[in-house]
Amino acid sequence: MGEFTGDGKLDWFAIAPDGWPVVFPGKTNGVGFVRAAGVESRAMQFTSPQCVATGDVDGDGDLDVFVGQYKTPYGGGQMPTPYYDANDGFPAALLLNDGTGRFVDATEDAGLAIKRRRRTYSASWVDWDRDADLDLMVVSDFAGIDLYENLGKGKFRDVTDQLGKSRHSFGMSHAVADFDGDGALDIYMVGMGSTTARRLAGLGLGEKGFEHLEAAPDMGYGNRLFLGDGKGRFRQAPYNDRLARTGWSWGCSPWDFDNDGDRDLYVANGMLSARSAQDYCTTFWRHDIRDGGSTETLLMQEVYNRCMKGLGKEVSWNGYEHNALLLNEGEGMYLNVGYLLGVGFEFDSRSVVATDLDADGLMDLMVVQMDQLTDRHRTGRAEHYLHLVHNQMPETGNWLVVQFLPAQNPVGTVVTLKSKVQTQVMPLVTGDSYNAQHPARIHFGLGQADSVAEVLIEQPGREPVRWNNPAINQVHLVKP
Repeated sequence: MGEFTGDGKLDWFAIAPDGWPVVFPGKTNGVGFVRAAGVESRAMQFTSPQCVATGDVDGDGDLDVFVGQYKTPYGGGQMPTPYYDANDGFPAALLLNDGTGRFVDATEDAGLAIKRRRRTYSASWVDWDRDADLDLMVVSDFAGIDLYENLGKGKFRDVTDQLGKSRHSFGMSHAVADFDGDGALDIYMVGMGSTTARRLAGLGLGEKGFEHLEAAPDMGYGNRLFLGDGKGRFRQAPYNDRLARTGWSWGCSPWDFDNDGDRDLYVANGMLSARSAQDYCTTFWRHDIRDGGSTETLLMQEVYNRCMKGLGKEVSWNGYEHNALLLNEGEGMYLNVGYLLGVGFEFDSRSVVATDLDADGLMDLMVVQMDQLTDRHRTGRAEHYLHLVHNQMPETGNWLVVQFLPAQNPVGTVVTLKSKVQTQVMPLVTGDSYNAQHPARIHFGLGQADSVAEVLIEQPGREPVRWNNPAINQVHLVKP
């Protein structure tokens, strides 16, 4: 959701069932959308849209859109190839807005076409080098992360190679925040941590020289924290092992649940929990990564059907994993306190959003459960349930919230808060986590600080806004 039509009302961008982009304009009273007045664009027809990232990419004052698509492996007998750098899915697109909610496909012209066929799960626009334009990060399954620097006016350069092999992952989602407190934005890429891949590599098993097997340690490593320098360069954190192995991870959220002034992480985990703990993962690593190809074939479809018989019912795949709450203790120290604090859920989880639901100054959680087994409503499909988790921490620090009106198009804004104790930096993005959108607000925990010296709000295309000595333990609205 955002302001796409230029009338100052909150609109709804969607991909219609026929695959065409459509914008439903906001009602004149600001409540709800006018579905009958949907503005359809014939910019590109999508097959399997997975994520939407919004931002003013070309600096013309309106919201543009990046749409990533996901192509499910195994379908039709195809397998992402190569499984560690697949670029054989349905194409992503950069859609430029003409200011009225109509779009044109600018992917080729922007320099984003080469890797547009990633099997993408998440993407965000964020000004990580602080040069007043929005850069792009894309996280994809069977590949990992891709980074694109905005050279100005929506022209991009691929800068992914700076990450080396650490860019590889079964990428599922991401979070953006200043995790190490140095004033520069960092990226946490969530992926699949595989004990099977680590075991095979550790035992030295498999065919020597087989590049698919040699890529397994990087692909199955798990989550990766890339520390930024504020100038567009990133490196994997030297303490990354403390954040890597949460399981087969999905959504995530960078929150400060204890208001102590640093960003903790909540990570959703678990693929398929069946009636037994028998795990399909060994079959994937011993057979699937080398038997299939990008082309659909009836023969491989039959092979996969037989191999995967009972999957999700009798056979698990990274099942019965627990969600993780990674407590940031500073100086690269993280501790998983999910079980201790009652949020280490064992059900298969997907989407995660952290925000203050009841306006008590503490960030709460929304977690989506995927239930493959019970079929309570006899649909024959996996069912999803939303869990609302109330933060009841008895002792926490002070706080301050910066609240935007969604129709202000605040995406890409970077907020800097300065107190006597520390400086915090946090961006406002869309497309992060997994199948979710965080609200248009930024929550800062202040720890024991009893005052804030300054809040600086830097929004692309607008003059910076500076608040001196704002009151703490309050929500502050950014005026249009």
